[in-house]
Amino acid sequence: MSNILLSIIIPTCNRLDTLPRALNSIFFQNIVDVVIEVVIVDDSKESLLEKINLLVSSQMLPSNIIVKVFRNDGIHSAARARNLGVSLADGEFITFLDDDDIYLPGRLHNMLNIAKEGKYSLVSSGRFFESGDFEVINNQPKQKFGEITIEDIKYLNDIDIGFMIKKSRFEELGGFNISLKSLEDWDFIIRHLLTGNCYKIKRLDYAVNIEPGKVRVSNNDSQSYIDLAELYKSTFGSIWFNYMIAHSQSLMNKFRFTRFIFLFFRTFNFKYLFLYFRQFKRN
Repeated sequence: MSNILLSIIIPTCNRLDTLPRALNSIFFQNIVDVVIEVVIVDDSKESLLEKINLLVSSQMLPSNIIVKVFRNDGIHSAARARNLGVSLADGEFITFLDDDDIYLPGRLHNMLNIAKEGKYSLVSSGRFFESGDFEVINNQPKQKFGEITIEDIKYLNDIDIGFMIKKSRFEELGGFNISLKSLEDWDFIIRHLLTGNCYKIKRLDYAVNIEPGKVRVSNNDSQSYIDLAELYKSTFGSIWFNYMIAHSQSLMNKFRFTRFIFLFFRTFNFKYLFLYFRQFKRN
């Protein structure tokens, strides 16, 4: 078991309280026949390297799992921390886990089986949302499974951050776009699917933590919708571009009635109804 097959990248920022839960979800994956590497990148403003190392040393590690801890001394952001983690990883395949999320048992085993076959260059599975240590569970509706194409994720990213891909492919695509404040995972998936393929396992085994009041990067997506729209306007066209701008405006409660009427009757796209009326639900 000298060769590392899989590296799991965990960027962490001031979450010593949830990091053990994330780590334990990896340790209980029950993969015993391959070497797995966990790469933790401390992205906190003030270094928590010593405390993270102490936390790791207190864990009961399976014999086939190696944990490495590094410090991001550069500009702090989730995209930069993940890219740094990948650059320091030794695994053939890489995947990601946020420091407040968890894998359910069996996730890595199932994804690795498909990834190793080589038919699909990116593998994912289903996700759901939890809060209060699973006191409340919410499913993400209308998830698509099986083969995923660019058309499936053009208007809404259906692939969670915990996708699995070869390290060489990730680096070939240039990693995550560090100019984006959020949605960098969606941008990466778009770039991958423009030239590659994806398979999503029909299994809900990535738990996204959404504790009330906790700030996630994805809570502030309005500017990133505009940035993505500008990046891919020539690829997807004006109809898609107008929808992305409207989505951004809706997130800021600035999707005006006149603009809604114009776009709706121009396209008869009922997505605009949702974007317009959800503003009143939030208020």
